[in-house]
Amino acid sequence: MAAKKSNPAMDFIVDSLKSNRSAAYKDIAEAAAKKKMKIYPIMFGRAQALLGIVKAAPRGQGKVAKAKAALAAPAAPAASAAAAPVKRGPGRPRKNPVVAAAPAFDGTLDGIISMVKNSEQAKARYHAALSKIQAILADVLA
Repeated sequence: MAAKKSNPAMDFIVDSLKSNRSAAYKDIAEAAAKKKMKIYPIMFGRAQALLGIVKAAPRGQGKVAKAKAALAAPAAPAASAAAAPVKRGPGRPRKNPVVAAAPAFDGTLDGIISMVKNSEQAKARYHAALSKIQAILADVLA
């Protein structure tokens, strides 16, 4: 097995934090720049976690792992109905259900019903979009 390479910048951060546990990132970054080393905030955070200055959860036990575990666990029907989808961050478009392409008309009653349902859903989406556009225009022109 190959020997683990040492990173002089990481070693510098660890040594600096050992001598002064309350040192700020800015101070250590300036000292590293004088020694012509480039350090990043993630390196500073990992060094703090390595020394036990800050708490860090073991890898693979963050938000994503907890969400996957919650989905994998069998839930009661009432609990799953009450569970809301994960909220998206600001500026992210909402998740719309993927609209499947209309199947080819097969001449059956089920085919006719599915085509009518698809057209009603499309009509509702278009109506909502036009209502939003109308409201925006009313605000701009008012």
